[in-house]
Amino acid sequence: MTLRPEKVEVASVEPVQLYDFTQKVLFSPAQRGEGFIKLSVTTGKKGAKSVAHCHPRDEVTLTLKGEAILRAGGEEYHMTEGTAMRLPPGLDHTVEVISDEWVVVAAYCDECMLCRGPQGITKP
Repeated sequence: MTLRPEKVEVASVEPVQLYDFTQKVLFSPAQRGEGFIKLSVTTGKKGAKSVAHCHPRDEVTLTLKGEAILRAGGEEYHMTEGTAMRLPPGLDHTVEVISDEWVVVAAYCDECMLCRGPQGITKP
């Protein structure tokens, strides 16, 4: 097998619903049956909120456009264009969009083989 890069154009990916947001999943272990992390571009309109949730491994994000508030560990973190965040495994968090639109790139490991035990996804 020849190793080669894989290219995906964000504009060609159909969005799916995630909480109050739309998400374009660019690479997904669940879809491909491979062991890499999920990479997505998520968009939310003003007032969009997630439910409290956590991930079994790190999550990293980079805000590309707009503003949102991340609530975690009893604190609020203002995310604006250029803000990168790392959330450690098991940290419950929510996000709320406070600008007209918020666009974020996120990479996390909910579906990768590192997170899977015999019964599926393992908890942190």
